[in-house]
This record gives sequence, C-alpha cells and structure tokens, in this order.
Amino acid sequence: MRLGAYDFIEKPIDSAGLLKTVAKALEKQRLSSENRQLRQQLEQRRGVDALIGDSPAMQAVKTLIRQIAPTNVTVLIQGESGTGKEIVADAIQSLSDRANKPWLKISCAAIPETLLESELFGHERGAFTGAVGAKPGKFELADGGTLLLDEIAEMSPPLQAKLLRVLQDGAFQRLGGTQNLKTDVRLLTATHEDIVARIAGNLFRHDLYYRINTVQVSLPALRERRQDIP
Repeated sequence: MRLGAYDFIEKPIDSAGLLKTVAKALEKQRLSSENRQLRQQLEQRRGVDALIGDSPAMQAVKTLIRQIAPTNVTVLIQGESGTGKEIVADAIQSLSDRANKPWLKISCAAIPETLLESELFGHERGAFTGAVGAKPGKFELADGGTLLLDEIAEMSPPLQAKLLRVLQDGAFQRLGGTQNLKTDVRLLTATHEDIVARIAGNLFRHDLYYRINTVQVSLPALRERRQDIP
C-alpha cells in the first residue's frame, strides 16, 4: 500500500468483494484519466483557441497574437465591451516566454484614482490615512512577468505621467517613498474607448499612447463577423 497499491485482497478470496474492488479501481483510473484530459483541454484553451471564430478577421487576430506573444513589445488591445480583450491578453501571456512568471491584471476604471496609484506602485507606511504598513504595488509583484492594465483610457493624467516614467526608465517610487525601484514588466493594455479622441480632448497623453501602442490588436464586434455566430 505504501508503494501505491490501490487496495489489497485477503484470503480466502471473496469473488463478489474482488469484483467490487476491481470496479472501484477501474472507476478511479477512469476519473484520473478524465481529469488529465480536461486539464490538457483547459491548457489548450488558454491560447488562441480560447478565441472563438474562424472568420478572416479572427484568423488575422490569432496570427498577430502568435507573432507578438514571444516578444516583449507593449500591446494595446482595443475593442467594444464583450469582444474578448481579456482573452486576447491571456493568450498573449500564455504563449510568451513569461508564461510561468507573474501574471497580474488591474482595471483602471474600477478603482478610485488615489487607490489606483497605490495599487500600481505600492505605498510606504504613513503615506496616507490608513497606510499602517508598507505595501508593494502591481509593478513590484509582476516583476519578471506581465501586467494587464484594463480600461487604460480611464487613467487620470497624473497617473499617466507616472506610468510613462515606468515605461521609459523601468523605475518608479512607491507612494510616499523616495527610493527608486526597478522593475522588468511586460505591459499589456486594453480599452473600449477611442483613445485618439481622448488625446484630442486632452484626456490622454500623446506620448504615453505611442509607448503603449507598439502593437495594436483590434477586435471586431460579432456583427462584423456574422459567420462566427454559429
């Protein structure tokens, strides 16, 4: 049993008991095999196969993902809500050389500006009311890995300036801190907004846009690829 036997049989052998034990062993083996197969299928679905559709537009998206995933370029993923922006980000990360490194996500629209700065860059003790201890931010925690900033267009201009510095220098300071911290993070961003229009309205920095838009993945809405509906 210590070496891995499923069960043992005592003499004299009871035929009914033997058959019952064998049936249980076979069921356990079946469940174990099924579990492995499902895990393999889930791993496969993490890549471009998680994007449903074989239309020319989706094939082009999948091809682009395979091309850019092994690189370290920043990627801007654009598309309407529900088109699969986060799935694209997951596919890029899973096919990259950083697949086994930290993979963090944060929505810039779901967190107030003051808290978002702390979430991204961390804070030192006493940096603000309630900061009873130091806390690392996403850029520290994702060091060596990948970070997705969802709804990047919602980020405030002051935070955009700090993000730009990270992309330029690979360094940042915690909120309330003075020490420069280095980080090696591949940045993916996503938005359903028209960033060019926000730039025209002085709501988004032009220089940051070019930093995050090294490669752009544009996701078509389902109405634009009706052959994928089935």
